[in-house]
Amino acid sequence: MGILTGMRVLDFTQFLSGPSCTMMLADMGAEVIKIERPNKELAAGPYLGGERTYDLSIMRGKKSITLNLKDPEQRDILLELAKTADIIVENFKPGTMQKMGLAYEDIIKVNPQIIYTSISGYGQTGPNSAKGALDLVIQAASGLMSVTGEENGPPLKAGVSAADLFTGLYAAIGTMAMIRHREKTGEGQYLDIAMLDSMLCVLENAVTNYCISGKVPGRIGNRHRVNVPFQDFETKNGDILIAVNRDHQWAALCKTLGCEDMIEDPKFATSEARRQNREECVERVQKILKTWDTHELAEALDKANIVNGKINTIEQVVNDPQIVARDMIVEVDHPTAGKYKIVNSPLKFSKTPTVVEHGAPILGADNRQILKGIGLTDSDVDELIALQAPMRKMFVDYPM
Repeated sequence: MGILTGMRVLDFTQFLSGPSCTMMLADMGAEVIKIERPNKELAAGPYLGGERTYDLSIMRGKKSITLNLKDPEQRDILLELAKTADIIVENFKPGTMQKMGLAYEDIIKVNPQIIYTSISGYGQTGPNSAKGALDLVIQAASGLMSVTGEENGPPLKAGVSAADLFTGLYAAIGTMAMIRHREKTGEGQYLDIAMLDSMLCVLENAVTNYCISGKVPGRIGNRHRVNVPFQDFETKNGDILIAVNRDHQWAALCKTLGCEDMIEDPKFATSEARRQNREECVERVQKILKTWDTHELAEALDKANIVNGKINTIEQVVNDPQIVARDMIVEVDHPTAGKYKIVNSPLKFSKTPTVVEHGAPILGADNRQILKGIGLTDSDVDELIALQAPMRKMFVDYPM
């Protein structure tokens, strides 16, 4: 029994921000029903068993039904299904759900207690609300790219779809909060969440510092803006990250590296002094670290309680003993793709554990079970499937 067992979610999402939100709800036990077009486009691969590996990663634990919402009769079926739902999540461009007659204002006519989450690039209001957006565009527009990259290099995006993923997290938190509100009041409500807003909130103190000082923060690579030394360093056989943010940690680092003279040196003795003399401090530490073996250095730093870490490749982190011990990579099964491995949920509840045991569904796999649950007969479902058949695309087993 997951913490959201008994909750039914209608999932109108696409790309990543919305699907990552509903995937988290599914991980926690909600019944997530993905509403798909019968003519769902087969986007770029790689593919496994006719399924995009991208979909295999974000559709886990969900159910799939196909409805052509441009057909008034199939739209009516959706409205009947909406009567049974607790939550709706969508991330179309603002106005799209209104055109289909499935906006919040339409749904509350049949289900006044619905919890409705709308994710968009710029939000439902404001001068840019009608603009389309994707992760990279929002990383740029939010200012994230302006502070990402080397000091003298060009702006860079994050190595993952950070705007999508952070927005998905905020959307899941907001949706959970609305569940709590409904439990207390009996009222559903609507959540308008923008990718741009979400990314502004994850810029740490960069925005506040600018608003106070008027200074525009720039790129600083892997260095910390305040703490020194707090960055990656080269060893004689690799690289390591070292993070010192207190004076006692600085003293411990100097003792570990055998440079005790730097502890009381006025240029390095305090956090502020090290910040003002960053280049010289980093240069001296780096010179010493180039004489160390990475593994031996990590052990010595651990013994001195100095935060450090290797820069892992994806292969290394997937096989890391800590990741393995936490069951963060799990195997699931799929009717055509077979068995494959995905990342587990990071939520480790003590009483209502998350369970990731089902892979992504085949398009329309749950048509019969879901639609019979709202009163359609087998012959009704057969007729609907036959009506959709000309729109369906055949699965192709593309190479990886």
